[in-house]
Amino acid sequence: MDKQTSRRSIMQCKLDALHRRLSPQHEKYPLIENELGKRRSGDFGENSIDYYLSQLSGIQDCIVVKGARLLLNMHHFQMDILLLFPSFFILLETKHLTGTLLFDPDYQQLIQIKKDDINHEISRQDPILQVKMQYNQFKRWLENHNIEGYPGYCFVGVTNQNAIVKALSNPTLVQEFVVRSPALTFKINDILANQQQTSSTIYSPHKISVLITNNHAPKNVNILKDYNIDPTEILTGVACPNCNNLAMEKQPRKWSCLNCNHQSKDAHIPTLIDYSYIFGTSISIKEVCRILHINNVRIARRMIKELSLKRIGTTYNSRYCLKSLRKQQNAPPRSEGAFINFIILD
Repeated sequence: MDKQTSRRSIMQCKLDALHRRLSPQHEKYPLIENELGKRRSGDFGENSIDYYLSQLSGIQDCIVVKGARLLLNMHHFQMDILLLFPSFFILLETKHLTGTLLFDPDYQQLIQIKKDDINHEISRQDPILQVKMQYNQFKRWLENHNIEGYPGYCFVGVTNQNAIVKALSNPTLVQEFVVRSPALTFKINDILANQQQTSSTIYSPHKISVLITNNHAPKNVNILKDYNIDPTEILTGVACPNCNNLAMEKQPRKWSCLNCNHQSKDAHIPTLIDYSYIFGTSISIKEVCRILHINNVRIARRMIKELSLKRIGTTYNSRYCLKSLRKQQNAPPRSEGAFINFIILD
């Protein structure tokens, strides 16, 4: 459970690592680059809403849960952003799409027309239907955990300020459910004012957030299997922080780049983090030597010891957990004076 406001999703981290460790000449490289762009856009959209949430007034007891993935009737469902208040909740499905967005709820679709190709229409899943389904699933999930009568609202948040929003059908429904990020503050404040006057039942956002956190089921994606990439095709070696070349050589207490002569004491850490996203969160000393291009096991053991990584197992085949390195890299800066409690789930 991370009580900070924004960071990259696990999938973006996996794609980032794969993009860095795949040759630009690889046949899957353009596909990975395209998928990475989409993921970055989606993560940026979710994180950009934080500013507008921070403008809300008088909600010290609100908890914002991001990325919760829960099990209901043998199937998982995932929610982008969930706001928990004492008297109600709000579920947000965020969309950071470009161009013109034509909402067509009568035909359960969203048509996107990009500026650079106005003659090409892209049919996407109807986000209004999507968020309504998530709302119903979350309500049923709450009931299964003996939380009944907790009222809620759901909206589609359009986070790209340059996007043009139009209703192709049922404009009343589109206007009810679709909201741009800047208007989100006013929408929620209106709901707050109304609930304070009409609601007599108080729920505990903290208890519900703990329940969600304890039941959160993160999706473990095998990035190599998903894109059918052989492990032997992953580039190894320590990347230079200065020129990005995989040409750093281990010298006493430092790394030296054979391409630009840049020197670094900890250039191996990003390489180990990339390994964790591509191959898994634990590594053996033998793999450390292979990935970092070190031919001395004693040096590899000393480096791992200096990183204070948790050891798994006590035998010759013991492994070391890389999760602590991930957290250091992916932790966002804290928001000074923020009064909303954010919980980010991977």
